[in-house]
Amino acid sequence: MKVTDSAQRFGFLVADIQRLFGRRFEQFAQRTLPMTRAQCRLLAYLSVNRGVSQTVLADILETPPQTLARTLERMEEAGWVRRRADARDPRIERLFVTRAAVAQLQIARKLSDDVRDEALHGLTAFEAVQLTQLLQKVRRNLNNVVPTPLDTVVPAMLRRDPGDASGATRTNDSADVTSTRLDAAESTDDGLSGFTDLRPQ
Repeated sequence: MKVTDSAQRFGFLVADIQRLFGRRFEQFAQRTLPMTRAQCRLLAYLSVNRGVSQTVLADILETPPQTLARTLERMEEAGWVRRRADARDPRIERLFVTRAAVAQLQIARKLSDDVRDEALHGLTAFEAVQLTQLLQKVRRNLNNVVPTPLDTVVPAMLRRDPGDASGATRTNDSADVTSTRLDAAESTDDGLSGFTDLRPQ
C-alpha cells in the first residue's frame, strides 16, 4: 500500500499519536505527579526490567549515558531508584525501582488510563481491543528484526534487590505497566519523554 501524504503514513501516524498522548498525559501529570514525564517513563521501563544495568538502560531508552546518569542521580536522591552492585561483577550497578516509585507509577497508570479513554473515544469496545491487538502484532514484527540489548533479560538472581526486606524476586501488579496503559511519548527520538513496555510479547 503506497501512501503519498506524509500525515497518513504509518510511521508518522504512530509517532504523532505518541506525541499527542504524551502532551495530554503531561497536562494531567503536572497537577498530580511529583516527577516529570521523563522520569515516569524511566520508571516504567525499569519496573519491567528489574536489575538491568545503567549501560543497558541507556541503550533501551536511547539516551546518552551521561544524561541518564544525571537523571538517575536525581531520582535516587528523591527515593525512587536504588542502585546495587552486581553480585558477580561489582563494577556493574544494577537498578531497581523503590516502593515509593511503585506508588507513583500507580498514579501514572491511572492518568494514562484517562488519556487512553479520551484517545479511544468513539471506538466500540471491540474496536479498542482489536486496535490494541493489531498494534501488538506490529510490535512483535519489529521486535523480531530490531536488535535488543543482550542484558535486557536479567537472570533471576540479579533481579533480586538486596535492599528489599523480603529478599525475594516478586512480580508486583502495581508495577506491571503495560503498553496499552503507559504509552505516552513526545516522539520516537527525544529520549526520556514517554512510556512504553519492554516485555516480550
